Formats: sequence, C-alpha cells, structure tokens
Amino acid sequence: MKSWREKVDPIIKNHLEAQIKETLQHKDAYNQSKDKGKAQLWVAVANLSKQIINLELKIKYIENVLKDMILKLNELKEQKPEKIIKEIEEPKKIIKKKTKKKIKKKKTKHI
Repeated sequence: MKSWREKVDPIIKNHLEAQIKETLQHKDAYNQSKDKGKAQLWVAVANLSKQIINLELKIKYIENVLKDMILKLNELKEQKPEKIIKEIEEPKKIIKKKTKKKIKKKKTKHI
C-alpha cells in the first residue's frame, strides 16, 4: 500500500517533502508532546511563518531600493541634459596621499 505522501500531487510534493524535512529538525521537541501529530503540525506552521516573515523583509528591502532609485531618476529628469553630460564627462579629481619614503642609512664600520 502506498504512503499518503506518494499520492500527493507532484506539483506540491517537493514542497511537502521540504517542510517535513525542516520539521524533522525539531523531532526531539514534538516527541515530548502528548499529541505528537499536532505538535509536529505546529512546528511546520512556525517554520512557514518564519519563511513568510523572511520573504516580507526581503520584499520591503527591495521596495525601498526601488523607491530610492525612482527618486534619483526623477531628480535626474529634472536636471538639464547638458549638466548631466558634463558631470559624466568631467573626470573626478583623485586625491593622492603623500607617502613618506624611508631612507635607509648605510652602516659604517667603526675602526
């Protein structure tokens, strides 16, 4: 007889196996529960919640980057094309730090 996991739609089967594998990392914890099945499901829910929160943080970061890019593009649009071209063409000044050269003293023999 086939396991219920083998009868799962192939579209979600890999996702199911990934969640089960992730949940197994907490086996010691949910094995201490009176209802191991429910505890295992709650661990899976917690793992999914963590994944969602991480994705939301990444999305917010990307949204902020895009907002900043749009603001900068709008600022560039307001500038005159000549000014933009001039800024691109002008080489930026590179400031070189002066380094001190150490002069080696020749050793002289004292007679």
